Amino acid sequence: MSTAAAFALKSSLRKSMLRTLKGMTDAEVEKQSQAVFRILLDQPFFKEAKSVGCYLSMKHGELRTNGIVDHILKRGTTLYTPFIPPPPSRSPEAQPQTSEQDMKMLRLYSPADLEKCPLDKWGILDPGETRNDVEGDIREDAINRSASPLDVILIPGVAFDEQCNRLGRGKAYYDRFLLSYTSKKRSPLLVALALSPQILEKGEKVPTTEHDFRLDGVISPHGIVWRKDN
Repeated sequence: MSTAAAFALKSSLRKSMLRTLKGMTDAEVEKQSQAVFRILLDQPFFKEAKSVGCYLSMKHGELRTNGIVDHILKRGTTLYTPFIPPPPSRSPEAQPQTSEQDMKMLRLYSPADLEKCPLDKWGILDPGETRNDVEGDIREDAINRSASPLDVILIPGVAFDEQCNRLGRGKAYYDRFLLSYTSKKRSPLLVALALSPQILEKGEKVPTTEHDFRLDGVISPHGIVWRKDN
């Protein structure tokens, strides 16, 4: 399959799945999120992890990680969350920015730090680049040499298949982050968190290109699926 064909199929699947997710009630999303949380709590890889990356969820149409994030912080595990720097300011005469900003994984330190995070324009908690619980302290970047190596990253997505392929939102934030991170440190375990409709029917496949990373596993309310060749 050509790259152009793969991108066209990705776009079509993404639009269809986002419509489906938009139609889910908040109550159903919460119910499924709690089911995934319970499954995650039973996994040895999660129990034993000393450093975890986890996204902060959107208010609607995405598996909620509120309980997971709160649990990680309260048990004292090191937690990193995605941060996308704002585009650099430019003069009116400058050319428009053509490349996406690269995502970072910055440390979230405590329940008090989390509690003081404002919401961004998508309704997602935004920790920013400085701590909320200690004035003036810059957040640790997971890619820094001094940072604890990530044992696992809990990853969002739009759609997933039985081979643990992932369809994201089209910005390639995680692809670029993981390429950069694994050039400096060992690869963490990559596990996606999914609502039931996001898992494609048996035999259906997420379109991929050579630059797409593959997950190690996917957790949905129905359980966990591991990549067969992992």
